[in-house]
Amino acid sequence: MKQLRIRRAGRGFLIIAAVFLLVVLAGLVAYLTTVSTTSQAASAADFNSARAYQAARAGVEWGVFRILQGSGGAGTFETECAAGAATPRNLTFSSTLAGFTATVTCTSVGLSEGGSPVTAYSVVSTGCNEPACPSATTSATYVERQVSLSLTK
Repeated sequence: MKQLRIRRAGRGFLIIAAVFLLVVLAGLVAYLTTVSTTSQAASAADFNSARAYQAARAGVEWGVFRILQGSGGAGTFETECAAGAATPRNLTFSSTLAGFTATVTCTSVGLSEGGSPVTAYSVVSTGCNEPACPSATTSATYVERQVSLSLTK
């Protein structure tokens, strides 16, 4: 009879250990899921940030090309910029930059350098993942980068 009572007194010990182990494992899985989700969101934001920078860089290069190679005719980017401030131009992209836009603006000022007339241009390009930059969006995935360049001609 004594052996029977000892067995009954020891019953249930393993169930407590098993429940504790399940709670600890569930907490670990929840923690790892949170870390993984946060890591993926940060990686996506970093990737979109790099794409916004490339869109802004492409926009400033477009603006510089238009100034340096422009024909100087009416309505060209160079002429608008030389008149003071060009109308902002929105550039859209395809392929790897699909969904990104670059807004390019230009200002200029006439200078005299060594007795020769020179025009100093300032080209600013803002790249973002919205149809127009800068955007007043409150989206958690919105990214924006700006690149500026100065040149004389």
